[in-house]
Amino acid sequence: MKRNFKDDFNMMAMLLIPIAVAVNLVGFQLANVLRLPIFLDTIGTILVGVIAGPWVALLAGLITNLINAIFNPVYLPYALTSMAIGVGAGLLSKYGFFKKIPKTIVSGIIITFIAVIVSAPITVLVFGGATGNTSSLITATFLASGQQLWSAVFSSTFITEIADKVVSVLIVYFIVQKMSDRYLSKMNYGYLYMKRNNKK
Repeated sequence: MKRNFKDDFNMMAMLLIPIAVAVNLVGFQLANVLRLPIFLDTIGTILVGVIAGPWVALLAGLITNLINAIFNPVYLPYALTSMAIGVGAGLLSKYGFFKKIPKTIVSGIIITFIAVIVSAPITVLVFGGATGNTSSLITATFLASGQQLWSAVFSSTFITEIADKVVSVLIVYFIVQKMSDRYLSKMNYGYLYMKRNNKK
């Protein structure tokens, strides 16, 4: 069945957006408090993409970064990254990439590349290569070893993103597995993950 842009924004999808934003914010704060080397700030966005579609996830990612930017303006330009991750997760879900763990891990790698391709230029062009987070320390190490700025930023961004995105997609996979068919049937892409469909 062909869906248009408006079809994605049904009532259930709209109700999921604030939940996804809350999950993103809680994950981000948890990672900060525990001083984890990952961000955990896109779990909600990816979850929305998987069961509600790319455009709903794009909006969830944008709102998350707008809220984070209130407390730290650094996160504002990275709204583009969150939006791209949401769209990527939705498109990957459409083609069944979150049905099994191996494909879910592949999804995490693909989403990592999306994040790096969007984030690294922002880091270089807007912030001169450093934002003060963990990846900035890795960037400094690469620069000290003789790498050029662009290469150092892309490398450090990939290192910090790969673990975060693979962990995030696996968390989403297990959340979706626990969802009931009754709930999934009300979501745009939920039918892909309904137990009775996957047993056929």
